[in-house]
Amino acid sequence: MKALLRAFIVVIIIIGGVLIIVAGKKPFPEPECLVCGPNLVRILGIAEVIIGLGALVIQGNLIQKQRTL
Repeated sequence: MKALLRAFIVVIIIIGGVLIIVAGKKPFPEPECLVCGPNLVRILGIAEVIIGLGALVIQGNLIQKQRTL
């Protein structure tokens, strides 16, 4: 049950990252710097998705190791 809950939380994190990426594409004037506009929001959303996918893979590996023991 704990494994299912952890996987569900990771999926929610991935969905949140995708929503950040989509919301960051609103028609804002593009500033030139990286850290003062929607570029930062987009980068953070992408990072959240990548970290969430990594956590999902690690969770799957841990579940598989527990089943073989």
